[in-house]
Amino acid sequence: MDNPDLLEALKKGLKGELDSVTVYTEAATRATGEVAAFFKERAEEEKRHYNWLLTYYKETLQGKVPRYNIASDVYAMDQKSEIMTPQFLKRLGENQHLVTAISTATLLEFTAMGFYRAAADGAPNEALRDFFLKLSAWEEGHYNEFLRLQDETAQYWFDVQRFEPF
Repeated sequence: MDNPDLLEALKKGLKGELDSVTVYTEAATRATGEVAAFFKERAEEEKRHYNWLLTYYKETLQGKVPRYNIASDVYAMDQKSEIMTPQFLKRLGENQHLVTAISTATLLEFTAMGFYRAAADGAPNEALRDFFLKLSAWEEGHYNEFLRLQDETAQYWFDVQRFEPF
């Protein structure tokens, strides 16, 4: 991958991360308690991803090789698995905005996972390749988490629907 292709890939990654920040931040404003905390935590994670990509982007734009292996930062972070209690799942499933946020998040995480895998295949150096692979694995964890949320909240969503015309 030459520099113009790498820069374009990094810009796509930046946009994807910002899309995720937007969805999670909005969902957090529509929730309370542990559900709001869950979405705020996801927004903060995506902000870190955005900032890491921005560092790579700026350094690549200046013709520099990234000054350190950011992948080690990604690897060092623990992915917290939210304890999905029935109450937590019910609070998500009963709120249409949050159900929509979960659906959107699932798609965003799936897209990010594939994007980072493809970017790793074309990375010009081992550090960047490792970075993209770590981000792909991180996003895969998020994707699986949101798939589970979709499945686990479905019954709560159906329970509160009245299925009346608009």
